[in-house]
Amino acid sequence: MTASKPRRSALPQIVIGLVVGGLALILALWGVPLTEIGEALTALELPWLLPVAGVFLVQQTLRALRQMVILRARHPEHRFRTSLAVLCIGFFFVNTLPARLGEVVRPMLLAERESIPLGAGFAMVVVERAVDLVAMGVMVSVLAWLVPAPEALTEIAPGIDLVAFGRSMVGVGVPVVVLALLTLLFVGQRAVDLVARLTTGWSSGRVGAIRRTALSFARHFVEGVEAVRQPGRLASILILTATAWGITGFCYTSLAYGLGIEDYVNYSAGMGLLGVTMLGMALPAAPGFAGTYEAAVRAGLALYGVVGSSPATPGGPTLNAIAVAYALVMHWWMNLVQSATAIYFLVVDRVRPLEVVRRVFAGLDSPDTTAADPNVSP
Repeated sequence: MTASKPRRSALPQIVIGLVVGGLALILALWGVPLTEIGEALTALELPWLLPVAGVFLVQQTLRALRQMVILRARHPEHRFRTSLAVLCIGFFFVNTLPARLGEVVRPMLLAERESIPLGAGFAMVVVERAVDLVAMGVMVSVLAWLVPAPEALTEIAPGIDLVAFGRSMVGVGVPVVVLALLTLLFVGQRAVDLVARLTTGWSSGRVGAIRRTALSFARHFVEGVEAVRQPGRLASILILTATAWGITGFCYTSLAYGLGIEDYVNYSAGMGLLGVTMLGMALPAAPGFAGTYEAAVRAGLALYGVVGSSPATPGGPTLNAIAVAYALVMHWWMNLVQSATAIYFLVVDRVRPLEVVRRVFAGLDSPDTTAADPNVSP
């Protein structure tokens, strides 16, 4: 098969992501001369990057364990080594390809390596995203109750309680996600069976092949989501999720020490920065979340006082310059660490990146992806 161009349906997302990322990068760098940013970067104490990398690697390991726990509900033979390799490679492509097209890679690799149906792979991704959203909503809400809100938050919108607004959003968003999962758990299989009965007449020719593929995907997807039905497995997923995100706050505090702003960014502020960053990354983005990540981090730092033209220490870089340097280092250092783990598995497992990209943009047309599903006719 010849190399494919991105499908037209993906092009609007790609263009929007590039535009939003470019504008966000301009906002992130706004008002700070490059010379000042350079001064802030050269003032960075490099040893503090090591704990940032260490915490990130532990987080990545915990997420691979969680992925394994989800998949073993239906595929008990799934191995941790495969889970770790697939996660590292998958997130490398999430960070590299625009419009989150890299989310396709993990299900695709799981289908190839362990014959896990695509529907089950995508179900794992959906369960992860849902649990992450719920976990972050709960943790940010707890922090909002226990830790006073930054004073700058009241200056953004005078007369509006943004903390209360955030709690309301969490109070709406979390139940919606939980309700969606419960609907899939208790109604999903029945809905698939109903569609199968209503379309029994569409069983021949190309339409029939599409019907069989779609129904098989849907069945495996619903079965994959049912991993959260088991209390012990659900508890493991939630504990791994809370631990993975809970330790991430230490990445932010470590880098704060490296740039001399530890008085501004303690652990609670680090978790607040994580929440703001995740919100920023939910926007349409350029490859690697370039621009949107930096803008979100700088906005979060401003809430905790890392803003202004005054120096953080006498004769040192300005707070604005440090904020930009902090955002750039946090983003691209963690990206570099993540990429290094992915490159290791790409080399050891002999995965060809260009082939993976081709198949993603081809819409998973390769025969290998359907061969993993025993219910799909050749």
